[in-house]
Amino acid sequence: MLPNGSGGGFRPPPPGGSGVHPGPPPGHPCSPAGHLPPGLPLPPPPGFLGFPGSLGPPSSSPPPPHPAGLFVPPQQGPPAPGASSVPGSSQRMPPGGMFMPPPGFAGFQQPGGARPMHLPPHAQARGGSGAPLGPKGSPGGAAGAPGLNGATPNPPASGKSPFYGKDVRRMETSSPYAGAPQAKIESGFGAPQPSVFSRYPPPLPGPGQVSAGPPKDLRAKVKTAEELLAEKARKWQQLNTKRYGEKSKLGTGQDTTKEEMPPEHLRKLIKDHGDMTSKKFRHDKRVYLGALKYVPHAVYKLLENMPMPWEQVRNVAVLYHITGAITFVNEIPWVVEPIYLAQWGTMWIMMRREKRDRRHFKRMRFPPFDDEEPPLDYGDNVLDVEPLEAIQMQLDEEEDAPVIDWLYDSKPLQHDPRYLAGPSYRHWRLEIRQLSVLYRLANQLVSDLQDKNYFYLFNLESFYTAKALNMAIPGGPKFEPLFRDLHEEDEDWNEFNDINKIIIRQQIRTEYKIAFPYLYNNRPRKVAIGVYREPTCSFVKPEDPDLPAFYYDAIVNPLPAYKSGSSTTTQQDLSVFEDFVLPREIQPLLQDAPLSTDTTVDGIMLYWACRPFNLRSGRTRRSVDVPLVQSWYREHVPTNYPVKVRVSYQKLLKCWVLNHLHQRPPKSLKKRYLFRVFKSTKFFQCTELDWVEVGLQVARQGYNMLNLLIHRKNLNYLHLDYNFNLKPVKTLTTKERKKSRFGNAFHLCREILRLTKLVVDSHVQYRLGNVDAFQLADGLQYTFAHVGQLTGMYRYKYRLMRQVRMCKDLKHLIYYRFNTGPVGKGPGCGFWAPVWRVWLFFLRGVLPLLERWLGNLLARQFEGRVSKGVAKTVTKQRVESHFDLELRAAVMHDILDTMPEGVKANKARTILQHLSEAWRCWKANIPWKVPGLPAPVENMILRYVKMKADWWTNAAYYNRERIRRGATVDKTVCKKNLGRLTRLWLKAEQERQHAYLKDGPYITGEEAVAIYTTAVHWLESRKFTHIPFPPLNYKHDTKLLILALERLKELYSVKSRLNQVQREELGLIEQAYDNPHEALSRIKRHLLTQRAFKELTLEFMDLYSHLVPIYEVDPLEKITDAYLDQYLWYEADARHLFPNWVKPADSEPPPLLVYKFCQGINNLTDVWKTSDGEAVVLLETKYEK
Repeated sequence: MLPNGSGGGFRPPPPGGSGVHPGPPPGHPCSPAGHLPPGLPLPPPPGFLGFPGSLGPPSSSPPPPHPAGLFVPPQQGPPAPGASSVPGSSQRMPPGGMFMPPPGFAGFQQPGGARPMHLPPHAQARGGSGAPLGPKGSPGGAAGAPGLNGATPNPPASGKSPFYGKDVRRMETSSPYAGAPQAKIESGFGAPQPSVFSRYPPPLPGPGQVSAGPPKDLRAKVKTAEELLAEKARKWQQLNTKRYGEKSKLGTGQDTTKEEMPPEHLRKLIKDHGDMTSKKFRHDKRVYLGALKYVPHAVYKLLENMPMPWEQVRNVAVLYHITGAITFVNEIPWVVEPIYLAQWGTMWIMMRREKRDRRHFKRMRFPPFDDEEPPLDYGDNVLDVEPLEAIQMQLDEEEDAPVIDWLYDSKPLQHDPRYLAGPSYRHWRLEIRQLSVLYRLANQLVSDLQDKNYFYLFNLESFYTAKALNMAIPGGPKFEPLFRDLHEEDEDWNEFNDINKIIIRQQIRTEYKIAFPYLYNNRPRKVAIGVYREPTCSFVKPEDPDLPAFYYDAIVNPLPAYKSGSSTTTQQDLSVFEDFVLPREIQPLLQDAPLSTDTTVDGIMLYWACRPFNLRSGRTRRSVDVPLVQSWYREHVPTNYPVKVRVSYQKLLKCWVLNHLHQRPPKSLKKRYLFRVFKSTKFFQCTELDWVEVGLQVARQGYNMLNLLIHRKNLNYLHLDYNFNLKPVKTLTTKERKKSRFGNAFHLCREILRLTKLVVDSHVQYRLGNVDAFQLADGLQYTFAHVGQLTGMYRYKYRLMRQVRMCKDLKHLIYYRFNTGPVGKGPGCGFWAPVWRVWLFFLRGVLPLLERWLGNLLARQFEGRVSKGVAKTVTKQRVESHFDLELRAAVMHDILDTMPEGVKANKARTILQHLSEAWRCWKANIPWKVPGLPAPVENMILRYVKMKADWWTNAAYYNRERIRRGATVDKTVCKKNLGRLTRLWLKAEQERQHAYLKDGPYITGEEAVAIYTTAVHWLESRKFTHIPFPPLNYKHDTKLLILALERLKELYSVKSRLNQVQREELGLIEQAYDNPHEALSRIKRHLLTQRAFKELTLEFMDLYSHLVPIYEVDPLEKITDAYLDQYLWYEADARHLFPNWVKPADSEPPPLLVYKFCQGINNLTDVWKTSDGEAVVLLETKYEK
């Protein structure tokens, strides 16, 4: 091997060739750094020591002739410009990228005989002899290197070059420059060298011999025109190779094949990052959070590669970020379809058998681990535990011999080139014996209908036609009408008055209309005509395996031949043929071939089998793409099934038909491989891990990311548990609730991770030995069939209710096949592949959307919201806050203008706080005064408060005017307006009272004396005596109290709903009724002693045209007031304080008063006369000046 590991030695060129090797195609990753054109000599590799070696194994054949010329094994990639790619080499490369040995290098034949060989220092140090070291460190590398004593070595074998995969001897040149003299290769050492090698190198130099360099005549040699032309051609070819060569996507010249890392590396990373709160990981947090975008992809790849029930452990190739931020399963689960179907077929049999034999099948607990239990560490808990047996059927050593060795392997037949071409696992070819065994094992899942006529009027074309005609085949799917204009057509001329109408006297059934759409329908559109009849199937599946390949089955009854009276055909004379005898030499065709072989029966059966068993070879498919139960619902549903199951069949059929209808030819897109891009960067490494370990890592990484996002928003009052439930740790305030709202991206990602955690935890329980393989399969089937119950995904993407319903339909389909015969109802059906596919397809579809959502979320987290740059229009809702903001901005502006430079920053906020305090004082009508506030600042604040107060009041009056006018006003605006008017009224009332107290009663002394004397004279004329304080044992006490209480109680006679205060008042009234003496003594005590009263509540009732004040008084005080009122009126009336013209009065009842009043009006002269347009008007007025 060469020191840089690029392959050893030289291969002689082909015999009879031009001494020039064509080399790899331009742009080939193996072509040397200089990209020499085909047909020009290649430079020796860096550090080449000049012995012809071999690329193939040694052989005994003599070496082929060696004309002038050479073939150099190419480099793995271009070395850095200006440096040799030999480690430790002291030689330099010229900038052109080609290496030239120093003058006197032993490998070159110079004119003047062989020159001694000069070894560079690193070569002397290696083996002592200058030869590259062989495999075990001995001098002399590849076969074919010459012995050091000058003896001829083993000649190189004729064969394939490992670099090109072609026979080297066949590589003829096709360059137009092949025959021309070779261009000189300029060395970096100043002298051109001839590029011709001698056949064998000269003997090694003795000690002390030193190279004398090339002769002087060579150094000054002028190039010929042909040489110049060849050099020009070489440069041109080089330029074009650069221009049109295949460029690597990420600018790396070489293929990025990475060394696999040991699993412990990733394990340690994950263990260290268990708790991301540590200061140590503050730089990794951003990486972890950024990786959130790709978590759905990681989950998808993880679930896609789930271990199958027949596998105990599945190891998968893994791609992980070097910080442990995210782990991807870098594998596609290719399966050979017949083998995969057979494997699941045996699972079906084994699971039914297990459920039948196990009395009480116990379903595993969900969720498998507690909410607060962190994901288990794989290395500590799972790694050393031997897992329980997987589900595998005991195969028969004779009958199942062709598949017994590999049926339950992780990738069956992967390393057998007879059946699978190469390790890529993409093309398979199986033998008939293998296929027949697989077909027999998969028998439970595949359809046994050979006759295609079974599907007449129950196939795609019929369903298309039924959909187009808006009909439903019995048992088939129903669709929305395709055309809705059926009744809008012109009805003047229809089938009833059509002169050419065909009258059909029997009922036209739906089937007729679908079978012959153009005959039985008025307007067939978009109909599909199916096949009327397939050829009759004459295959009878043999029941007994011992029967011969060709036999006469009892089912095929002979058809009876009935004689028809007289034959119309004339009897021909057969005597012509009686004498005819075949010659003895003639033999029947295929006489030597046996009629049937061992595989004939299997072959015929496979010929009539359904796909994929009728194929000898094919391409592998992704396991998720193989439908296991599709053939079940494409057949007619059994009539004895309950309605819900029949409906499920129809819905599955409908989905199948729509999928076919909506199939479009795929767009030609450039394939992009996310993982290849990741792998080619320095941030990702590869390894191989157990699937369960990857699952635990993805769960932990997802948990860390979501947690980082929660803490980034400072939502310390939200707790994300390990099963991905988001719970508040306390009762949240409205502000906290609003702040803690996440979007659908976060929640959908959280719920998907929750589903993943359930699946992974189920596997962990199995690996720990807590559940067996049957319980695991049953748990997985339950999980995928009940995603709507176990997670809340549908809340954030309601469209996935389709998947939830489809899983329910598949559950019905499977359960009603599984739980038949001796197998009863209940848990134990672990056939999870069909429902698993549904969720994988959902994930595959939602990936781009969710990635975009998460990308936007993270961009917003890292960069903040990007404002659109368009001024927002001020909506009704924001008018007030907008005015506030403008006002604050104006205040800030003023502050900045008045303040000196250094003070601005910290004082502005204080002044704004004073401003808001001043405004609140204005609204509450409290005087605002801050001691020590500078006068200019105070004046400014007062100015702004006045401004805001004017705006506030004007807005209130303007809105009230609109309300009074009856314009359409928002309810909230009405409520706010009522509040504002109440405030304004209270302010006005308080001001009025202050003014009254300050400026006194607005009456002169004379007026006051006049009023007083008038009152005294009146009382004297009425002989009035003063009313005393109600005595303790007053004879009318109880009567007055009961009258007062009745007046109070009257208010509640119609009210059905009472508030707290009203309920309290009613209770006190009832109590006073029950204990009048106690109530009376309390009332009199209060009247005598109480001087501090409880506060009144004032509320306005809005009647839109005007407001009515409602006072709420404390109930106890209210009863006291009512009694006092009743007592005073009674006593005043008894003492004749009021004359009889004061109405209403106790001397006559109110109805009589009303009657008299009306009578008085009626008795006026001509009061009802309206001949001249008169009207009667009632005036009400006050006694005023």
